[in-house]
Amino acid sequence: MAYHAVATTAALAKKYGADITVVVIDERQKESLPEHENQLSSVRWHLSEGGFQDYKLLERLGEGKKPTAIIGEVADDLNLDLVVLSMEAIHSKHVDANLLAEFIPCPVILLPL
Repeated sequence: MAYHAVATTAALAKKYGADITVVVIDERQKESLPEHENQLSSVRWHLSEGGFQDYKLLERLGEGKKPTAIIGEVADDLNLDLVVLSMEAIHSKHVDANLLAEFIPCPVILLPL
């Protein structure tokens, strides 16, 4: 997880008075993710440092869908205005950059590593 994406999202949301929805996506179930709680604690800390205590957290774990499709579904279902991703997700092949334009119905910011 790229924590600079969390910090950038907090800064943008604070500047524009926006709400934040964090979406945790993994192909594995929570039980097989030993680092899961540590990652969530780190996200909470980074958002808190950015001035956010109140945000939505969605977990989409072990669904068997491509992460890019899940991001698109969430963006569409919640009528999001912006999706912020780290290039880490692209470089690790977790998210398919070629499918972003097809599945994401709003602007996407890709932050460098």
